[in-house]
Amino acid sequence: MLLTATTVLLVSVAAAFPAPLITPYSQLRSLETNNTVSSFKDIPKSSKLQWLPCYKRFECANLEVPLDYEQPSLGPTVVPWIRLKATNSSDIDVIYNPGGPAGSGIAAFLAGSGDRIMEYTGSKYNVVSFDPRGVNASDVDLTCFPGEADTREEFENNKASLSTPQEEYAQAVAIGKWCTAANKNTTARYAGTVAIVQDMLHFTKLQAALNGKEPEQALVWYYGLSYGTVIGHTLANLYPSRVGRIILDGNVHSEDYYKGIVYDSVSTFDNSMRYFFRVCAEAGSKKCAFATDSTDADGLEKRFDALLSDLEREPLQSIDPKQPVPFIITRDRVVERVFSWTYNPSRDFKHIAAVLAGLVEKNATIWNEAGRNTSRDAKPEPEPFDYTAAAFREAQRLITAIDAADRYPVKNVDNYLAVVERISKTGKWLGKDYAVGNPLFAAGMSILPPKSQTFPGFNKTKTLNPVLFVNPDADPATPLSSAQYMSNFFEGSAVVQQRSGGHTVSGVESSCTLKHMAAYLETGKVPNNGTVCETDKRPLMDVQSKRGLAAPVPLF
Repeated sequence: MLLTATTVLLVSVAAAFPAPLITPYSQLRSLETNNTVSSFKDIPKSSKLQWLPCYKRFECANLEVPLDYEQPSLGPTVVPWIRLKATNSSDIDVIYNPGGPAGSGIAAFLAGSGDRIMEYTGSKYNVVSFDPRGVNASDVDLTCFPGEADTREEFENNKASLSTPQEEYAQAVAIGKWCTAANKNTTARYAGTVAIVQDMLHFTKLQAALNGKEPEQALVWYYGLSYGTVIGHTLANLYPSRVGRIILDGNVHSEDYYKGIVYDSVSTFDNSMRYFFRVCAEAGSKKCAFATDSTDADGLEKRFDALLSDLEREPLQSIDPKQPVPFIITRDRVVERVFSWTYNPSRDFKHIAAVLAGLVEKNATIWNEAGRNTSRDAKPEPEPFDYTAAAFREAQRLITAIDAADRYPVKNVDNYLAVVERISKTGKWLGKDYAVGNPLFAAGMSILPPKSQTFPGFNKTKTLNPVLFVNPDADPATPLSSAQYMSNFFEGSAVVQQRSGGHTVSGVESSCTLKHMAAYLETGKVPNNGTVCETDKRPLMDVQSKRGLAAPVPLF
């Protein structure tokens, strides 16, 4: 889904809060020291929460937790945690998840997400993240090729490109059956979302004890993006009396997620593209390369459609000495890349504009250069992990299948063709392509979580404190309608609608949205349900920050 969460609050909050509340990023970086560990391999594993200085200015812990909290005799697994302490002393830890499934909170922290959250909260709260079970530096090994990492890399990176939905389904079922057999005697079944929520609650209890407070009264403070909202929905549903503050940004339709298929995931990609066409037309040709002086938003959409038709008829060849191999630029490749760039309008709309303008002129070089520039923008700091794209995709597939348990509705190829037809109708440009991606993750899989970690379903729930939902109305991957739907399960919750594109509200700056989030953290009170926030700046026209919080997650 999800949504992918590959990797996303891309905000400059100086406009959102009075100056005294802001701890500038440069000041936070000045707290670095070299007298720390720089690998989780060097951090002792313990069933007690033991923080050690790490990565120059953070604290880290390798926390041993039960594989199954109801059967501790099964033994432990290890969940790694990372924390950025508030400069203003605080006993409150805000847990953050960047998305996925299978997004690494630790890698996101080391790339700057912890600092971004610390900035807009005014350094009032400690910010904490972790690698969920099966992800990156955690212990559970989520793979279909145990002990054969090279085989996994080769398989994931060289899967056949298939021409029909029937072939895609057959391949997915084969993978699912293979993965099920490979994990017959592994701990993979203990890596679902319910287990992740239980680990968060366990952490909260242990941290409360360290703070001299009663563990059984400790409340969870949480900020989740994209798939991280599934974690938040699950937490609020299973443990309503433990809700301190929960902010859910870029919301997944979690009821569908727990069946293995999120049907409406890309239903608003069309809206996201039309948001691009609108701001591009407003910016004009001097600031948006795809615009012409006489073209409005409708005209740009027609120009885009014509380009896709041309590429479908005759793909563009790319022979670039800076690229390792020759390749062709197809209609589907363009849509997939443009989709990923709509996650972050502030940073990437310029790439959409440049690439589309270049492709209209049959220029493939700009396509390659934009891809290289995007990679540099998206990774401001190197990640000290060997968490490859193949490992991520495999963990994403397995977590989705484990969560679906036996609820996955596709039992045969005819069922799947009906899914393709349904999803294809949700969008003009992307529906059919999405249907052969994430909706197949659980095909052929039968890796069932234990009863204690099987999600029972959503019910109308009264949480101790209300839940705050925030969502762009033109989010390409998590529609506003999903936030509204999931909010209905939680009495007293509220949805703030941000008028913008981007995946999560981080994609375009809005002091209005951020002030509602800050006020909620401070008071526990949500604004009126249906509150609408405008943005402060416009992509392509105003200078904005470029760093985000949610993990970009591939859909294909």
